[in-house]
Amino acid sequence: MSTQLSDTQLLGYLRTLLPVKDWSSARLRPLPVNYTSRFWRMDVPGRVYVIKEFFPGNEDNPLYPTLPHQEADALTVLARHDLAPELEAFSKSPTGTPLLIYGYSPPKSVEIDVREAAGLIGRFAAMREPVPGHQTVPAGFHEVLERGDAMLAAIPDSRKAVNLNRLRPEDGSVPRRELTRSLVHRSFCLGTIQATGDGARLIDWQYAGLGDPVEDIAGFVSPGLATLYGLHPLVAELEEKFLQSYPDQEIVERFLEERTAYHWRLAAYCLMRHETLMQSNAPAARAYGRALEAEVDLLLKLRHL
Repeated sequence: MSTQLSDTQLLGYLRTLLPVKDWSSARLRPLPVNYTSRFWRMDVPGRVYVIKEFFPGNEDNPLYPTLPHQEADALTVLARHDLAPELEAFSKSPTGTPLLIYGYSPPKSVEIDVREAAGLIGRFAAMREPVPGHQTVPAGFHEVLERGDAMLAAIPDSRKAVNLNRLRPEDGSVPRRELTRSLVHRSFCLGTIQATGDGARLIDWQYAGLGDPVEDIAGFVSPGLATLYGLHPLVAELEEKFLQSYPDQEIVERFLEERTAYHWRLAAYCLMRHETLMQSNAPAARAYGRALEAEVDLLLKLRHL
């Protein structure tokens, strides 16, 4: 961004967007910044608002393109099903960047149990109302592996890519299936569940797409994705509890058969990001390197089960 949105600018702009009765009670504070967005939280009596400013230039990511309009479309539909917070506003900020605001009632507790997470994402997978405006993403064992191949092909001189290819699942190990695509979150983990006064809700829909619900299970149990969100990976006991609590056990069975493709693709993505960001953003490159190690460790473990 050429001009950074200040807290004062933001607060003045929010006064034109939100139905707050007493602005003297509003408390605005910045939240941690991630790779593609800045966040603020604003508390007023009886309501919490999260303000998300999207950085430009992240629409062409080979696995997780940041598409702000998708988040707005998803919130509009999913809030009606008690799956996401309510969309309060989606507009351009005073500096011209996409700005999205969602709101919810304050929670009594911020703790999220893995069984609650399983029920939430399972209800989402079973939802049949279409959500417009979303990208189509790789779905199923073979398409997922092909996307991983393409990302490694983008770093042809990488010695680590040669080693990672040795862990690539074999194409013939899983039969090709006809899939009915549905909306998938694609970065589902404890970091993308928001506790609210009305129960847990799913947030961060900018990467969503039409794919296979198996991907969301793979994301939740992925140590690499947890690492990127600054979380501790799930221990085996919690992973088992999550899988047992997921409402559709047929999807869980497909996940158990196909999971190595999703973990390998995420490892390929992390390696590509690690190597391509080293000169321009060394801290991010190191974060992707740690996520790569976590995902490779899991792939090696799964090989020996």
